[in-house]
Amino acid sequence: MTLIKYVQRTGLFSILLCVIPFADASTFKTYTEESNQFRGVMNLDSANTLPTKLKDKETGKDAVLYILEKARIYQVDQKYQESIDAYKKAFELLDKQNNRAVVSVSRVGFKALSMLSNDSVVPYLVAPYEQVLAHISQAKNYIFLNDLQSAGVEMRIAQQLQREIEINHEKELAKKVEKAKAKNPQKQVADEEDFENAEAPTQLNDALSGLDQIAGKIKNTYQNSYAFYMAANVWEAMGEYNDALVDYKKAYELQPDQQISQDVKRVDNVGLQQNTATTPVVIFIEQGLVPQKIEQKITVPVPNGLSSISFAMYDPLTYQIPKPIQVSIDGRVLQHSYVMSDIGALAVKQLKEQTLSTVSTQVARIVAKYAVQQQLGQQLGTLGQLAGNLMNIATEHADLRSWSTLPSNTQVARLNLKPGTYQLKLSQTTGLESDILPITVPAGVTQPIFVYAYDINNKISLTSNSVAGATVK
Repeated sequence: MTLIKYVQRTGLFSILLCVIPFADASTFKTYTEESNQFRGVMNLDSANTLPTKLKDKETGKDAVLYILEKARIYQVDQKYQESIDAYKKAFELLDKQNNRAVVSVSRVGFKALSMLSNDSVVPYLVAPYEQVLAHISQAKNYIFLNDLQSAGVEMRIAQQLQREIEINHEKELAKKVEKAKAKNPQKQVADEEDFENAEAPTQLNDALSGLDQIAGKIKNTYQNSYAFYMAANVWEAMGEYNDALVDYKKAYELQPDQQISQDVKRVDNVGLQQNTATTPVVIFIEQGLVPQKIEQKITVPVPNGLSSISFAMYDPLTYQIPKPIQVSIDGRVLQHSYVMSDIGALAVKQLKEQTLSTVSTQVARIVAKYAVQQQLGQQLGTLGQLAGNLMNIATEHADLRSWSTLPSNTQVARLNLKPGTYQLKLSQTTGLESDILPITVPAGVTQPIFVYAYDINNKISLTSNSVAGATVK
């Protein structure tokens, strides 16, 4: 049954007339306004009042998205237990979302309504890479509260998710390649990008071409070097050196850096030599905020002529290029941080991979809306057709939802300090610098001191928690 016949037989235009007056606000507006509020309070000590504004959002169709935003805001505001509780709520919703049958009555209803409005009316599906980052962030909360066992559990969940994403990605790609071969047996598809470019309309490829350089900064969307590196540090702190070595190697494969190669060598030789004269200080830096989605329009042919469709896009100018951070001890610069994961580029690559199917849905939606408009005209005359046209215009916009408070990139620095008290400070070459964080390293402690820095909204904040004996004032 074609989409037009489905609309006609089910009388969805009548449903639309009944539902629209009670539709969610997302039917008529984008997520940008709300995400601007969340991003605006990050790292600026004004987050104390924001979470209360989110309470009424915890039971709606997009509850999981708002709870993730709240959990992240709590963490940057150093409210670790509140952040843990929020992430737990988000994971409960994610479990229901992931375990639910692919086709459910409620989701079919939302999808049907979306065909007459826009994708924003469908409950938000948390992107796989966002799910991985959520568990990494929860692990950080547990580290702050000296609960390495729980941190390790979250890390293993994140790694399992990455493996599942990789398997699903490979299966989906295999299906696409087989489909392409069936259409044109003579054509050879060099790689996934060639396949996507070949299938996409020319206007769409032109619109997305500005993102190619950014998306090319990462290898794939299903492996996160930050996840592997942080996990490796947790395993090392727990004395699980074999697991640590495996994950340091995985992190190095994704992000070849001299510092990570030194980590691999150090853990590989831990049975032969272990430096008990110094204590490692591992600094994890989360910089900036992921770029926000914007709306892009292109003109495509549809059965009734040409029509303009909307889809989500990133403005390349809003992508934040990672800026190395200077790490100073007692006023002396010892090293610069290095990029561990470019999450902004990951988000861009993820969007590029899904845009073709999004645009296909948009084209189908235009056809469905046109059918409804025609029926309104037949049943209610010119006034009905005009009302249908106005409704189409009012509801036709791109779905711009995403976890907007994620960092743009993550960086790492590692120091080895002898027993004593030190003044730690981070700074940029632009002159922006953090407050001084005093660190006291006791003798005989080999487990790491974890320091977390947030370089967000023109401010660098530092916080830390010790493991097994080291203290931070």
